[in-house]
Amino acid sequence: MMHGGPDTCVDEKSLALSNYQVIFHGKGAHAALAPEQGRSVLDALLLCFNGVEFLREHVREDTRMHYTISENPGPSNVVPAKAVGAVSLRSYSREVLNDVCRRFEQIVQGAALMADVQYELIQEKGLDNKIPCYALNDIIMDNARACGAPSLASPRKKTGSTDFGNVTNHMPGCCIRVKFVPSGTSSHSQEYVAAGKSDAAHDAVLYGAKILAGTARDIIRDDSVKDKLWEDFRQAKANA
Repeated sequence: MMHGGPDTCVDEKSLALSNYQVIFHGKGAHAALAPEQGRSVLDALLLCFNGVEFLREHVREDTRMHYTISENPGPSNVVPAKAVGAVSLRSYSREVLNDVCRRFEQIVQGAALMADVQYELIQEKGLDNKIPCYALNDIIMDNARACGAPSLASPRKKTGSTDFGNVTNHMPGCCIRVKFVPSGTSSHSQEYVAAGKSDAAHDAVLYGAKILAGTARDIIRDDSVKDKLWEDFRQAKANA
């Protein structure tokens, strides 16, 4: 596959991802006149977030955990009856992440018990970490050089998450990133949007097509190359 970026390079890995929607259901009440009648879902959501912070100390260093409040629970003078949060958990290992997810789910349950409210936990997007195919990376970059792609760089060491990771768990795969924004530009930024209709972006699409077409040609015309890719893939998957 092809992706725009600040440099022309390949990836070596990506983060597995599990997204959750957390919904707490409690009992609304006037916060001044009858607070004892309320069961605050905002308390539960904040307890959940605090639990994630305590968990952060006891996970592998490549683990990423981020969260936000998805819906405004309401004014300060009302004990809120519904609160919704979004949580994203990541790791370079799906196996490691699955255990982090298990512990997070227990945090949600504990937060609901402490606040005396009910909860819904909806697991949304789930993406696997990418299995690298270094031999395919080399072929991709050879074709990038051959077609004169700009700003060739070493493989990215830090990456986000992608559904392409699911694909690379079943077959050899590679993503070529082609420069169209200045080096150092942050992904998912307004700078990416602004550059999307530039000549550099148009050229990046053309370079990407040439690189992928050349790579396909190299694989199709030599069965030994295909065999090497599968061998490399199986070894990388065994070591993942």
